[in-house]
Amino acid sequence: PTGQCLAADNQAQIVRFCEQHNLVLIADEVYQANIYAADRTFTSFKQVLRQQHSPASLVSLHSTSKGFVGECGRRGGYMEVVNFPADVHEQILKLASINLCPNVSGQICCTLMMTPPEQGEPSYDLYVQVGVNAALLGRSC
Repeated sequence: PTGQCLAADNQAQIVRFCEQHNLVLIADEVYQANIYAADRTFTSFKQVLRQQHSPASLVSLHSTSKGFVGECGRRGGYMEVVNFPADVHEQILKLASINLCPNVSGQICCTLMMTPPEQGEPSYDLYVQVGVNAALLGRSC
């Protein structure tokens, strides 16, 4: 949460480094929606990975509590794993499945984050008007 956005060429260098040294890249991308400067943009590491056709392994993290609704108590998040073998995916799913008491409000926020209202739906206008991070405007990069 330093308010910094990596340039795409820096991200490309990091991906190449991870590929060369067989390292897993863990990208904390929870603040991707908290960019308010006109000259800054968010580029996901997955996008960079795909553009380079890199076989590097990536874990991308996202959260509702920091980057989406800006409420730190709203515990909900997910990770996407890319370029991992199928047996590793299976083990990650097993590990995630043992959590038998998920946070319901966090699950709801994750669903809303991944599938926001679309134009023409009843809540779309309010969603656009209020904005996801209106309270955070100006507090980040």
